[in-house]
Amino acid sequence: AMTTHVAPTAAALSSLTASYIEALSEAAIKEKGSFHVAFSGGSLPKIIAMALLSSPFKETVEFEKWHVWYADERYVPLDSEESNHFLCMNAFLKEAGVTHIHPVDTTLALEDAASAYEAELLDQIKTAPGSSPSLDLLLLGMGPDGHTCSLFPGHALLKEVTKVVAPISDSPKPPPQRVTLTFPVVNAAKHVAFVVTGDSKQEALASIFNNEGTLPAGMVKPTSGNLDWFLDTAAAAKLPGTAKV
Repeated sequence: AMTTHVAPTAAALSSLTASYIEALSEAAIKEKGSFHVAFSGGSLPKIIAMALLSSPFKETVEFEKWHVWYADERYVPLDSEESNHFLCMNAFLKEAGVTHIHPVDTTLALEDAASAYEAELLDQIKTAPGSSPSLDLLLLGMGPDGHTCSLFPGHALLKEVTKVVAPISDSPKPPPQRVTLTFPVVNAAKHVAFVVTGDSKQEALASIFNNEGTLPAGMVKPTSGNLDWFLDTAAAAKLPGTAKV
């Protein structure tokens, strides 16, 4: 099922997203004692942090039971300002007190960094043979070009069906070398949420909501999970009327 939420302000968007994350976190922890969530970089960690690091959420969410993964990572040192891990640590994870954090080992060769990350995911999340691991929640952003994770329009990785994590060395957006989750694992998630803001995203969103069908973010269709879009009014401005809930 797909649900769209449109918030008038950044603060409203943050608290809508925080309520959603809190409910999923609580349910996963009640069921199995942990919450496996993958983060994107960009503006997403800051938007989420605004509400989740404030009351009531910072008291009620059991951050110590979270396992944090990355939807993609730039192939740079983890203490580089270009690193999604560095960004998420500083914007959110450190202050939230999340201790189970799974960064990509960017000291390895690019291919090895991707395969080691895939092995770690498969080790930490119980997965049936031949299936992709199912994250409890995948938090995604979207670029103005409709890319998500490091899955870019027209790129060969959009057709990847066997790898769970893939290396990319020709990203159209710098830096060119990255490690990214692929559609098999993205679409195996129990819940996927896009958090998208700003008028630069209007055209890509309109294309996706009109089912024009070629943008990577529009190819995110969880097989048995749920998909939620959290948008601000600027991003949602050109959506077909029915989409605004």
